[in-house]
Amino acid sequence: MARSSKKICRLVDLFHDLETAERAKVGELTRRMDELRSAQDALLASLADPSEQIEPFLGLISRSVGSMEQRLHRLSKEHEAAVKRYAQAAAHTHGAATLLSEVRSEEQRKGEQKDLEALLEFQQSIALQGRCK
Repeated sequence: MARSSKKICRLVDLFHDLETAERAKVGELTRRMDELRSAQDALLASLADPSEQIEPFLGLISRSVGSMEQRLHRLSKEHEAAVKRYAQAAAHTHGAATLLSEVRSEEQRKGEQKDLEALLEFQQSIALQGRCK
């Protein structure tokens, strides 16, 4: 059984690493979305109150805002998918950790059972030796 717990322990570690990687992806996508929103807000503010230097570029700026909106939408979909993968990885990690706990409990129970059987055999052998005298 010890071999089983080692295999499951490696599986738990693997799922934990996967969960960590997915958490990092979610964090990175969140950061990128926040940066894009900030840049988009800055461009919208410049469109709301255009100065003389910006007026010739209003068309370009408005196209940039549209492009940013498309990228934001795409990042939002990626973020949603990453959150789902993260939740799945967390569930797998939890399931594997529960299984590992159960296997270790079973290993401990079997070890205790072997110790008890050995003790009973020892007591029986002592009892038999006492009868033979």
